[in-house]
Amino acid sequence: MRLRSFITGSAVLALAASGLAGSTALATPGAGTVTDPAPPTPIPKYSFDRPVRAHADGIKLKTADDAVVRMFTLTYKSGGFSGWHKHPGIVVAVVQSGTVKRKLPCQHAETFTAGQAFTEVGRHYVYNADKTPDGAGTPAVLKITQIAPEGTTDKAFREDADQPTCGPRT
Repeated sequence: MRLRSFITGSAVLALAASGLAGSTALATPGAGTVTDPAPPTPIPKYSFDRPVRAHADGIKLKTADDAVVRMFTLTYKSGGFSGWHKHPGIVVAVVQSGTVKRKLPCQHAETFTAGQAFTEVGRHYVYNADKTPDGAGTPAVLKITQIAPEGTTDKAFREDADQPTCGPRT
């Protein structure tokens, strides 16, 4: 009788564990995006060769050490999306044309249109808000400025991240 209870209990635990493993969030790479300059050409990097402390009119910029600055154009084709990802440092995105939505973990998406800017810090997901089933929607074009720690490699400027799992809000 004890052996049967042990086997039954083990089977229940194994089933529960396989269910948990099956619900693990996976990284979500993007699709439908184009950068300028286009790979394999590396995006030019510029450097702050020392810590920066600048402030004026209520705006502050401070780095603890040397930093790298990259600037490029990012186009989201109709239906294009970034996938969940994160960056080292801070990204400032300026919408040149079109409309994008940015999602932060467990929050509603915010909409940004031409002439608006937003920051990317931590895990986030961006997508073209003008997507049509036939792919004929308007592309969204963003000018990107990224400030990251000195020594950040080209591959490390963007890291795929797991899709967040959000529980009920209390």
